[in-house]
Parts: sequence; C-alpha cells; structure tokens
Amino acid sequence: MTFSSIRLVLVAVLVPLSISIQSSEAATAGDVARLFQEKVMNGSSKIRPVINQSHIVDVEMTLHIVSLLDVNEVQQSVEATIWMQVYWKNELLVWNPNAYGNLTRVYPPETNMWKPDLAISNGYDELTPVGLDFVLLQSNHDGETEWNPGQKISFLCKIDVSKFPFDTQTCHMDFFNWAGKKEETSLNYRETTKMKESEAGYANSEWKIIERRAEKQHNASHETVRVILVLQRKSISLVLTVLLPVILLAFLNVFVFLLPTESGEKLSFSVTVLLSQAVFLSFISGLMPQTSDSISGLSIYISAQLILSAIYVLLTCFNLSMYHRDTNSRPIPPWLMKILCVRVDSGHSVYPLKENGDKLVSMTDGVTGSDICLRLDRICFWVFLIVVFLMTALFLSDGLSAQINT
Repeated sequence: MTFSSIRLVLVAVLVPLSISIQSSEAATAGDVARLFQEKVMNGSSKIRPVINQSHIVDVEMTLHIVSLLDVNEVQQSVEATIWMQVYWKNELLVWNPNAYGNLTRVYPPETNMWKPDLAISNGYDELTPVGLDFVLLQSNHDGETEWNPGQKISFLCKIDVSKFPFDTQTCHMDFFNWAGKKEETSLNYRETTKMKESEAGYANSEWKIIERRAEKQHNASHETVRVILVLQRKSISLVLTVLLPVILLAFLNVFVFLLPTESGEKLSFSVTVLLSQAVFLSFISGLMPQTSDSISGLSIYISAQLILSAIYVLLTCFNLSMYHRDTNSRPIPPWLMKILCVRVDSGHSVYPLKENGDKLVSMTDGVTGSDICLRLDRICFWVFLIVVFLMTALFLSDGLSAQINT
C-alpha cells in the first residue's frame, strides 16, 4: 500500500469521526448565556415576532382538559381546569445551533418574548385572560415557539334541563386575542389527537365529555376559536335515587281503588301516599335543577302525579259517601248510574205507595251504595292505571331517546 493510499484511508476515517465528535458536543452554560445576551435579552414583549410588521402572526392553539370541576345548572356556568399549547413562529429569535454548541431550545423569560393575549369572551365572572399566573415559554432555533398556560376557568353555558335526568348539554369556550386585531394576528386551532374522556385527568362524578370539536369564527375585529364541549349526565345514580321512587309511588297510588271499602283503610291509604309523595317531592326538589329558561320533564311528571294523588283522595271521599249513603231516603241519581253504566234490575225494585195525583212514584231503584262503590273502583283503577302507564312511558321514552341519539 502506497503512502498516498494510506493518506486517503486516514482522511476517509478521520473526517467523519471528527464531524461526529463535533456534533456530539453539548451546549455549555456559557453557550446558553451567550445566546441569551445576543439574542433573547434583546427581544421585547411589545414587538410582534415578524420582521415585516405588516405580516400577520399565525397562532395555533390546542386545549387540554385536566378536570371538569362543576356544572352549575342554576347559575348556568361550567368550571374546569385546563392547560393549553399555543404555537407561533418568532422570526426575531432564530439562531444557528452550530454557533452555540448545538443548542436548539431555550426557555426565554416572559418580559422579552411576545405572546398572544388570549382571553375567554364568555367567562362567567368577567373577561377571563389566559395564563396570567402561569407562563412557560420555550423557543426552538428555527423560531418555533410554544407557550403552555394553565389555569382554572369558569365560563357561561346555557343549560337545557328539559330532558333531566337524561340530558346532554352543549357548552363552548370562545378564545380570542383581545390585544390584537385580525389584521395582526390569525388564531387557529390545532387538533393533535381525537378527544376522549380519558384525556381529562380527573373524571367528573356527574358528567362525562362525549365530544369535543373546534370551529373558527370571524368577528368584526377579532378572530375567535370556539371550543365546543358536549357533556352527558351520568344518570344511573339519579335513576335509582330519584326517578325509581317517583315511578313506584305513582303506580302504588293507583292501587287504592283495589282496597275494599269495608276495610276502612281506603282514605287513610290515599292520604298517606299523598303525604309521603309530597314529602318525598320536597326532598328531591333540591336535587333537581331549577331554571326559568326550561322546565324539567321530571318536574312536569312529578307535578302531574301530585295532581292525580289529590284526585284519588277526592274520589275516595266520594266513594265512601256513596258507600254509606241511605238509598231508601236518598236514591242514587240516574245520571251517575248512566256514567258508571250500572244496570238496574227491575225485579228487585220496590215501589211503595205514595200519593202523587194518579201516579205511583218509585222511592228506590234497588241499587245500593256498595254497588256504586264497587263499580267506581273498577273503572277508576283501570282508567288511572292506563293514564299513569302512558305518562311514565312517554316521559321515559322521551328522555332515553334523547340520550341515545347523542
């Protein structure tokens, strides 16, 4: 092997080795300090990060939900803990990594970096700025900058409780750059992964997030990103503690008409069920959302059952008055027998003599009060049983269909 060939081999081996050694060198503290002195500390939070100030700064954001804290139906607000990823390119902070020990990322201070002034326009208490208490900025050598604000927010949400407890609510958060016009800043949404309930670090005991989507809205002076959350109520607990007892009381109340009048417990049974239902309803009214914009279907159902309970008491009182009625002195009115479809057996009729010109007037028709009571109980039982069944089926089908469709 000649000397020239040996030299070529050494060059082929040593040059890549020297390049790999140089590229493997890490940045030192001096390199970071030099970059901060030459590049980072010269920046300003008041200067938009574009060389040509007539250009628009493209800002992208991604929302992450840490926990859904509370959904207040009365105040029509939602409270949640969130953190965001906000991206833009800072053309004023670009450097060559080879000149600074292969340093590719720095964490500049807030005072020397421009960032969008994001706010939530539908905040519950006020116009809510984002990231005032917690600022974390990181910038790459190519100017790509990321800001990760996080905080607890409370925003307005119009609550519709007409399907309670099978309701689904659609809420939204409106983000905009309140310090920049749309001619200066363009705000967009970057969806990294499909939203799942497991993204929330702490699941809510009453609500779950079944859908999340974002849409861009163009206003007169600002661009707004609307993040829409579809919340579904976890209704299992409410069905067992609220809905099931109400339905059982509704059907139990109808069976007052099967109780024999001779037992003497009809009135006490109907009044007891009415009072227990009233007490129970006053208890669960605190668990139900009370809003003036929409009326819960369960509230309508409960009110209807309370009215039916009062009708049961009135019918029981009328039934007892008929049972203890002296039909010899006070005959059963013919119109009542026609309504109840009571057939009069003329073979058992008694016609005592009573002078009324040349006519004989019947003092009784042979129908006793117990006959009227028995007939009235049978009719009322089947009529009100069908009414309660239809009301319950209509309420349940309406609520369940609304939840299945979502």
